[in-house]
Amino acid sequence: MCQFYPRPGDYGYPLETQDPQYTLYVNEEEGIYDHSEGVEAGYCRNPSWPSKTVVHPAPSHDGAPTFVAYSVFADTLENSETAVRPLRPPLGIAIYDTTQNAHPARSARLARAVFDRTSQYRQRRDSRPDRIEVITLPLSLSLTDAERAEICARHHEKEARSRMLMLDYGEAVSWFLPGPIMEWQYARKIFAVNRLDDNGNDEVEVAAWEESLNEAENIVEEKARWNPQASPGSFLTIEWQPRKDAWQFRLGSAFDPKKDREMVEYCYGPEALGHELMEVTAANSVYYSHFVGDGVLDFLLKKARLE
Repeated sequence: MCQFYPRPGDYGYPLETQDPQYTLYVNEEEGIYDHSEGVEAGYCRNPSWPSKTVVHPAPSHDGAPTFVAYSVFADTLENSETAVRPLRPPLGIAIYDTTQNAHPARSARLARAVFDRTSQYRQRRDSRPDRIEVITLPLSLSLTDAERAEICARHHEKEARSRMLMLDYGEAVSWFLPGPIMEWQYARKIFAVNRLDDNGNDEVEVAAWEESLNEAENIVEEKARWNPQASPGSFLTIEWQPRKDAWQFRLGSAFDPKKDREMVEYCYGPEALGHELMEVTAANSVYYSHFVGDGVLDFLLKKARLE
């Protein structure tokens, strides 16, 4: 049973403030699921050094070119699905390339660059493995940030659902797209690149936006937050599906649709992306120990097949 996430009613944390997605394990005593099946399906192991980053196509419910990056053992046959699936982390982070000139080759490059160059951020609080997925979704320059966020959110919801319904159970595990585990305010979080100053040039060895992903000094990161236009690109942090039952407990007032938003989006320069990703991966140990280890993921996958 989980030791990291409060059980219903424990520690003064009211049952009604908890997201059902993360309290389903209370049914374990009823024999609803057996989390050993998920382990047999191939939950990932953390590759030891030396390791390497692999990048390859990922599933897409509508054919949008999608690429994934993650770490495997150095001697892994990266062109073999049988070899890489057990090493593919069931914790994926979705990043949309919504720039007007978004194309598959750059999405693959973006996936590798983000995975490699933000690793120190993502593993600073928790070194458990994750994967970065980049979805090619070119959108018009005329769209507002809110409109762009809405399109990406709706696309992500459909993609997450389609992954859960994959016929092969082990494949569904390895391609799962979770929401932020310990985030009390919103149940879903993704990212969307809305500008990259590369002029569509894929031949340059290292683009300015790639260099900007490296670990930056605090002052550089702060500038990227309050003046993203000065950076060689920008991205949106998109959060939605508010956990309305938690509003009263955490803020002292109920969710108010007149002042509280169903979806929020924040625009930053790429120098701030590493820190934003760190906020997502900070609870990785809870994800693997509870969400995976205690069988919540297994339960959700089986439940999706019955709906």
